[in-house]
Amino acid sequence: MRVLLAVNVRARRGRDARSRAAAALRERGHEVVVADTRKAADLERAIAGERGRIDVAAVGGGDGTLISAIAGLRSAGVPLLILPLGTINELARTLAIPPNIEAACGLLETGQTHAIDVGCVNGVWFFNEASIGLSTHVAREQTGEVKSRWGMLAIPLATVRALGSLRPYHLEVELENGEQTVFRTMQLTVANSYRFGGVVENPQARIDDGTLDLYSIELRRWWDPIEILGAVALKRFPAAKGVQTVRGKRFVVRSRRPHHVFADGEPATKTPAEFTVVPQAISVYVPRG
Repeated sequence: MRVLLAVNVRARRGRDARSRAAAALRERGHEVVVADTRKAADLERAIAGERGRIDVAAVGGGDGTLISAIAGLRSAGVPLLILPLGTINELARTLAIPPNIEAACGLLETGQTHAIDVGCVNGVWFFNEASIGLSTHVAREQTGEVKSRWGMLAIPLATVRALGSLRPYHLEVELENGEQTVFRTMQLTVANSYRFGGVVENPQARIDDGTLDLYSIELRRWWDPIEILGAVALKRFPAAKGVQTVRGKRFVVRSRRPHHVFADGEPATKTPAEFTVVPQAISVYVPRG
């Protein structure tokens, strides 16, 4: 196969991973085209520009880098091979992609392609979730320096800092059937996957079910945060009393003043925000079974 290799060299282990991936792919008999990608737009153009000339795009980086590849993948019509190089690697964890670069490259022979859904908010793509509220403050606290220094501990550290200044948001949500509802929420998340935020899981959701799951965290009692944390630990997050859940293919969120929306931990847009899902938007190499 002819493989386009694009790696975020600014990611931890980026340059080393690119060399290892190229070597691993060539050892397996694949032709490798190394793309010079320094920005998100470079990645999209690199993949789309090889339309008809490549069989797969191998992209190395975190979730933010993978999001940048979506438009190019859809344009070129080729599957994605994920090389996990980020701090959290939420999508890779969701799809059980091995963290080892050589093992991830080996999925071209041992794995299979699987079509997954992609979420969209005001024209910005996301794989896992898009949020308003607590997570946007947490994402701002997770600077590159914090991620590099603390790794996975960056999330709880940033959460503690963000909680100190957070106040409830009043958000009006238009549901798929046109019904309007108002949430007084600390966090509103629209998820495309069954897992997000590094630790939150909903076993009833899937990344290939063609629907989105909206979660609103509403803290009315002092012990609600404790109950929600316990539900997260037991993988029963939607069942916590402080959490409201709605399923649908489209949500429109409005507010009196604009609020920031982050998609997979990256700044995306502001309210009003329309959330939609594109079923089976791209194909990804995953382990068999």
